[in-house]
Amino acid sequence: MKSIKNIHEITKAMGMIAAFRFKKAELRFSRSRTYFREMEKLVANLAASASERKDPLFGGRDVKKKALVVMTGDKGLCGAYNTNLVRGAMHWQKDNAAFETTLVPIGKIGSEVFRKRHTKTLAVYPERSAVDFPFAKKIADELKEAYLAGKTDSVELLYTSFKVGASGVSAVVPYLGLSYLAAGKSDKDTAVDYIYEPDFEGVFRPLLGAYLEGKLYRALLESLTSEYAARIAAMKQATDNSEEILEALKLLRNKTRQATITRELSEIVGGAAVQI
Repeated sequence: MKSIKNIHEITKAMGMIAAFRFKKAELRFSRSRTYFREMEKLVANLAASASERKDPLFGGRDVKKKALVVMTGDKGLCGAYNTNLVRGAMHWQKDNAAFETTLVPIGKIGSEVFRKRHTKTLAVYPERSAVDFPFAKKIADELKEAYLAGKTDSVELLYTSFKVGASGVSAVVPYLGLSYLAAGKSDKDTAVDYIYEPDFEGVFRPLLGAYLEGKLYRALLESLTSEYAARIAAMKQATDNSEEILEALKLLRNKTRQATITRELSEIVGGAAVQI
């Protein structure tokens, strides 16, 4: 019972810490989501012009090599959060067996798992706990360089989406090349005519870099928010389970004590009856 009480206090405290960190992560994610949604609309409106100009980031080459960015956590004790991501990466590799595939694990858990499995990696980022914009920018720049250098012909992101009041679901979304931006606009979408100052390249190139950094940053924040939400649920379940076990042990203790007292009373009464 003492051991169960200690575990109960630990899981309860971990749940409270996860709830505090979850609120901060959710606030950062909700703010970035609004900004990124408008950024994506703007870049999508300009994507048609970029495709016509044969921009290298928009593809236009045969896809032979694919890379998947897997965003796992740095710690466990969050239910099946990390397990689902690792399993999703393995399924992705099977589905793309016709291509030369590599992984880009972000987070200590994923880095260790794929290292032990001797999985081919394009880059490894073992620390993900401190998600900030410089960290996202570093990864985005290195992925863009790898794509332009021909080390990979396609980059996709695998992370756990976040929905309020629901369990997160692993999602694979395209990242590079950017042809999906132009393909996502239908003929019914209203064409937007912009005035470029100084010129299209001077406006679009920095905007494209900001889009890639923002998309990765948003995915990292959403993944981190989902991890904390999963840890809250896991710690709550563990705390509830410990309370149930503790109640069962208390009942067992009381029954054992009562049985012992009853037996001792019976022995006393029996001994007194013999003496009489």
